[in-house]
Amino acid sequence: MSKRTMLRGTSADAVLLTVIKLVTVALSFVVTRLLSQYLSVLDYGTYSQVLLIVSTITSLTILGMVDGVNFFFCGQSDEEKRSSYVSTIFCLQCIISGLTGAMVLVLKPVICNGFDNPNLGKLLIFAAVIPMFQNVLAMMQVLLVAVGKARVLAARNLVVSIVKLAVVVVVISLVKNVAVILTTTALLELGQILLFGLFLRANHCPIRLGSIRLRLTGEILKYCIPMAVFIALNSLNRDCDKYLISLWTDTETLAVYTNASKPLPFDLLIASFTTVLIPKLTRLISEREFDRATSLYRAFLELAYVSTGIMCCAALVVSPQIIELLYSHKYMSGLGIFAVYILVDLVRFTNITLILSVAGKTKKLMFVAAGAMAGNVALNVVLFPMFGIIGPAVATLVTTFVTGVLILCFGAKELHTRLIRLFDWKYFILFVAESLAAFALLYPLQWWMARQGIGYLVILLAVGGLYAGGMLMLNGKRFLRTLKNINRMSK
Repeated sequence: MSKRTMLRGTSADAVLLTVIKLVTVALSFVVTRLLSQYLSVLDYGTYSQVLLIVSTITSLTILGMVDGVNFFFCGQSDEEKRSSYVSTIFCLQCIISGLTGAMVLVLKPVICNGFDNPNLGKLLIFAAVIPMFQNVLAMMQVLLVAVGKARVLAARNLVVSIVKLAVVVVVISLVKNVAVILTTTALLELGQILLFGLFLRANHCPIRLGSIRLRLTGEILKYCIPMAVFIALNSLNRDCDKYLISLWTDTETLAVYTNASKPLPFDLLIASFTTVLIPKLTRLISEREFDRATSLYRAFLELAYVSTGIMCCAALVVSPQIIELLYSHKYMSGLGIFAVYILVDLVRFTNITLILSVAGKTKKLMFVAAGAMAGNVALNVVLFPMFGIIGPAVATLVTTFVTGVLILCFGAKELHTRLIRLFDWKYFILFVAESLAAFALLYPLQWWMARQGIGYLVILLAVGGLYAGGMLMLNGKRFLRTLKNINRMSK
């Protein structure tokens, strides 16, 4: 296969999405740094609380409908039925999100008392509105990829991030008002919905009021509800440590914990390939092409752990410098939490639900999430008194790893294979050994340079670049070969 061919297929779309996502995530961290530096810790803590509520409501109200859109759109060959399923799913989502938003406003006093922050009340309108916009956008993105418009999605991510950065610069320069930032966020989400609707209509994938068939609700919910429970529990599992930190400590401590636990862009490549491979794997599994699906998924997993492993370990080596770059020195007290969450990101590739969701096995995901949630809460309660605020982070790491192993085992079963066949174990062990050796050599170098008073940016670029460059030299050729194999197998 020629390089020209590789750059035109699935890998090209995924790599383009990754590059754009890298730029947009970099811009988002610039936004976070600006807000962290120029807002008071109390204002930033309030902003974090609004985003926490938005994240929880979004996960509770999406009800598995992103996966449902993919499942029914890619699994139906009849265009009229496909339009009916998709339009009905969008209708159900708007009804559910609207009712939930109204409940948030009704429960305003309870929510403010729960967070012990009266300043939160005037911002709850955003927590009521933004989740609906985000859910509808997520469902539209699935359709854009399915009709071959992944590059439109990439361009949208870039433009929106630039606008958000510009707004934040203006706000912190003039008014330092969180409400203005949230207002802009809501308007941007609404504008994207209108734009995506035009793109979908132009590509013969309209969402029509006339195509809504409420009699399909039962069949749709049969697939979506177990997925919804999984997503909701997964979100609560991800955020329960922040709720407990908010309950047990104060707003300022929550601000430190929120920044330290913020996901870093280590999974950009994974997310991009997941986006473009979902429709392809859905079709392979629906046509019972299990050998082809297994080969494609095996290549995807190798791509995932190599890309994630290099970035996570490089970040661990220079973790103090990253904290200072992203959040400023006043958040350095969260360094231990930050390091644990890098390890969480490292093992998170095992939690990809790609196979189970496209195979329609949403009940298994639901039970896995319930077990993970219960285990995480129990570990939080046990580890917080023992280790302080780093205890909940360790609990998240343990439950993420255990959940990932279970999801991989169930995924292998759906592909009619065994877990051992999903990895090239000889190469996997070699890669782990290389990573540990490089970390053991370079972390002392970072520590020594910091003791000499060398600037954090110099250390970050020198030591982090040395780690990443060395690992790419050792694994680059195989990585490119895996990209080519994915491109070939996904045709």
